[in-house]
Amino acid sequence: MASLQAAEHPGGWATWRGLLRDGLHAVRAGGSRLLGVMLAFHLATLLLAFPLISWLFREALRASGMRALDLAALRIGGGTVVTLGLIVIICALALWLVSLQFAVLVVLLRRASLGLPLTARDLLTDLRQFARKLVRPSSFPLLGYLFVVLPLTGFGFTTAFAQGISIPSFITGELMKSQSSAVALTIFMLILAFLNVRLALTLPVFALTDATGGRALAASWRLTRGRAILPLIGAVVTVLAISGIAALALAIGAILPTAITDEVAPDASPLVAAFSLGIAQVVGMLLTALITAFLGAVLVAFLHRYVDRLPARLPLRPLSVAQSPRLTSRVPRLVLTAGSVVLALILSALAIDTMHRLASQPDTFVLAHRGFSDGGVENTIGGLEAAALAGADLVEMDVMQSKDGQFIAMHDAGLSRLADIDSAVKDLTFDELTSITVHNLEGHAGTIPSFRDYVTRADELGIPLLVEIKLGGGDTDDHVERLIAELEEIGSLENHIYHSLDAPSVAKLKQLRPDLTVGYTMAFAGLGVPDTPADFIVVEEWSATQEMQDDAERAGLGFMVWTVNEDTGMRELLRRDVDGIITDHPDRALGARSEMRDETGLADTLIDALTRFVVVF
Repeated sequence: MASLQAAEHPGGWATWRGLLRDGLHAVRAGGSRLLGVMLAFHLATLLLAFPLISWLFREALRASGMRALDLAALRIGGGTVVTLGLIVIICALALWLVSLQFAVLVVLLRRASLGLPLTARDLLTDLRQFARKLVRPSSFPLLGYLFVVLPLTGFGFTTAFAQGISIPSFITGELMKSQSSAVALTIFMLILAFLNVRLALTLPVFALTDATGGRALAASWRLTRGRAILPLIGAVVTVLAISGIAALALAIGAILPTAITDEVAPDASPLVAAFSLGIAQVVGMLLTALITAFLGAVLVAFLHRYVDRLPARLPLRPLSVAQSPRLTSRVPRLVLTAGSVVLALILSALAIDTMHRLASQPDTFVLAHRGFSDGGVENTIGGLEAAALAGADLVEMDVMQSKDGQFIAMHDAGLSRLADIDSAVKDLTFDELTSITVHNLEGHAGTIPSFRDYVTRADELGIPLLVEIKLGGGDTDDHVERLIAELEEIGSLENHIYHSLDAPSVAKLKQLRPDLTVGYTMAFAGLGVPDTPADFIVVEEWSATQEMQDDAERAGLGFMVWTVNEDTGMRELLRRDVDGIITDHPDRALGARSEMRDETGLADTLIDALTRFVVVF
């Protein structure tokens, strides 16, 4: 029995090579038909599915009296039932579309690997039973896998629906500021990665057998037990490495013509850069389709090799072979080539305006988030002075009330992260709080300052503040009035601007002092700007889309983004010329802004445009 098992399932290296060989064979056999179908799905998702789902989501918000997604403003009312019903429809539609896309890919790959014809009639026949299964409630367990496990760790398929799904950076950023929470986050991501690897065969099993969503998950867990998973991991990592090399080659090839014209014919650079961007977008789509197909082919090949591990009640369904005419390989290839050329020309024409817009010098303000942690603890005088020394345009800071109603500079409602004290701010007096020493992971320490001392020092340094009104749980009903009075007493009220996550505090501040510049902060937002008396909105980076920025501009609102800590995010938002970016690393953001202001050609602009617009797996 042992020798028979070894013959059926060879060693790790042999299996790894076999998976890559079989996967490459399936992709080559699928050829232009396979790429054409995947590209068509991608375009249909962008041009049809996304607008439809956005429309449904807007209608869901309108049913609850909202015009934009603002979790802080959600209220239970008469339209809640309609809202929840539409959200259920949206989830079901997204599940159906994503699953159908994966099923088409898997079926095409299996047909190609078996040498069966790839015709529309055969494909529709194979998918008819799958589509009926997909509308049943038993398919819903796939939701957690497709929209949580898969996109957060990315081992397996990818889709336009899942590419924007991630843990928001403001959550991960906060967690990484504490050793205990950083360890917990790391362990969570490792567990999620393990689950993703073990569930990697879920979609092929669901598409190629009669398994329900739950049984497909269980079958994948069974298929990937033991050492069998190691060659699969190796094959997937190999494909991803190949995709990285291909993406680098694409970027170099796209940038080189513009770099040359920057030197020899600068007037031609905008047109050359636009066409380079348009062509790169199409090539990027095709490359994404090719890599996704390769990954899918590896998974299908793995399923074929270990099909004996499937339960007896879940055999692979036979594929239909209809008597339909088969196109020669030349026809699909010509259609794919012509379609790609036309699409590249359209995108190139659209990119001309994009390149001119992105090439403009940014006027974006750089705001140091709670000061600068490289020089001091957040919301301390040391952090404030470090931000001023780094050259930040403004410093974002937090103000909170103590037990006796006085104001301190503090973000957290509790003291465990910064002071290792298991107490809440609302339970301690002003004198107790301002005697506490706080510290950060960079090794800095300082005492919690009074709000008055913090503002006074900022005025001495000549650096304006973006003051966030934080609610710590023990806030007085007149906390806005008290804040105004304290700032007026030291003559600093008009020197600074203000914002808050608490909509009533924003409204009250604008009501009492309409001359002040006040912002409304949105942790989760989408589909437009909220109805607010504020002068600007502060949107978390995860949901700070170009569409929302445009909507804010049309509404006459300023647009700031927080917390932007990655270089790619900084550069994108600087290119978009948002009004302000709030970052823990103002030195890097200031450096990127300075570089952009000193640019003389379009090559650097094109690099940022490629990062933003070209989606490569």
